Amino acid sequence: MNEPATRVLHADAGIEDSPDIAPPLHLSTTYARDADGEAGSHVYRRDHHLTSERLEKVLGELEGGTALVYPSGMGAIAAVLRSLNPARVCLPDDVYHGTRHLVTVETELGRWEQTDLYELEPGDVWWVESPSNPKCLITDIAATVAAARDRGVKVVVDSTFATPILQQPLQLGADAVVHATTKFINGHSDAMGGMAVTNDDTLVERMRSLRVADGSLMGNLEAWLTLRGVRTLPLRVERQSSSAEAIADVLVRDPRVTKVWYPGLADHPLHDVAASQMSGYGGMLSFEVDSFEAANAVLARLKLFRVATSLGGVESLAEHRRRVDDHAPEGLIRLSVGLESPTDLFADLDRALGTQDGGQEKKGAIRSPR
Repeated sequence: MNEPATRVLHADAGIEDSPDIAPPLHLSTTYARDADGEAGSHVYRRDHHLTSERLEKVLGELEGGTALVYPSGMGAIAAVLRSLNPARVCLPDDVYHGTRHLVTVETELGRWEQTDLYELEPGDVWWVESPSNPKCLITDIAATVAAARDRGVKVVVDSTFATPILQQPLQLGADAVVHATTKFINGHSDAMGGMAVTNDDTLVERMRSLRVADGSLMGNLEAWLTLRGVRTLPLRVERQSSSAEAIADVLVRDPRVTKVWYPGLADHPLHDVAASQMSGYGGMLSFEVDSFEAANAVLARLKLFRVATSLGGVESLAEHRRRVDDHAPEGLIRLSVGLESPTDLFADLDRALGTQDGGQEKKGAIRSPR
C-alpha cells in the first residue's frame, strides 16, 4: 500500500475480527477477563481501545512512524514536549498561539526555559511549524534537522496545515511530528483530537506510559469520527489545495489587499523550499487589509465563508486572527478553504472586500478561477 488513498482505507485491516465494512463503534470502558482471571489484550479503556488502535494504525502508516492519539492537538503537543523533557525550547516567531501559551506557562512553572535557537544544547527541542499559523511561513525541515543534529537537539514539526498528504517530516529527519486531528484529518468539524507520530521506539514507549498515567487517550466516539473522516483526507486536501491556490492567485493581484500569505505564490518567503518538501501547498491562506477595522468590516460582509475559529473542515471559514492572537498583524484574515465551489467563494470574497473602507466601493481584481 504505497499510495495514501489506499492507506487511509486499508491500513487498519486486521486490527479486529469483524465482518463490518465500516469500523464498529465500541463504547465499553472495561473488558472481561478469562475464567482464570487473566486479562487479555484489553483491560481498561484508559489504556487503549480498538477504535483508537485502528486510527493510530492508519495515521502511523500515513506519516511513516508509530502514532499515538490524544483528546486535542494541544494534548499531543504537551505529550511530546513533556516526554522529551528538554531544558530549553525554541519556538519560531510565527507559531500557533496555543503552543506559545503552553511553552510560556510551563516556562513560568520551571519545567524548561524558552530560548532562541543559538542557545539550544543537547536534549533541547527546536520546534518547527511549517506551514506556520497564521502566515503560512515555511521552514526548511531538512536543513533544520541537519543543524540540530550537529548539536544533539531534537526537532519536532507541527504539520497540521500540511497534513500527511502534502508533507512527510519524519522522512526529512524530524524526531516527531504532531497534528491537531480536529482540523484536516477529521475534516468535518465534529471531533476534537490530536496525534503525535515518531519512529523513535523509546519516545513511543515513554509517551504511551505517560498517556496511561495522565489519562489523555482520545475518546471512543472522537476516534471513530476521526477514522471515518481520514478515509477521505487525500480527496479533500487535493480539492482544498487547488481552490486555495486559485484564491491566493487572484487576491495577490487585488488592490484592496495589502498582503497575501500562501506558500504557493512565487514571491512567498521560501516558496522554493515549499515546492521541494511539499507535494502541494494546502488549503490555508491569509491575507491582510489596511487595518483592524477594515478586517472587521470584511468579515461582517461575508456570507458563504463562516466567521469562526478552527480550520480544515469541509466548510470554508474566515477569522480575524488578531482577535485571538496578539502576535498576528491587525488586518490579517485567515482563510480555511473548504469544498464549496471556488466560483462561489470568489464571489463571496469580492463582495466582502468591495467597500472595506466604509466609503465608495472599490472595484477589485477578483474573478472566477481560470
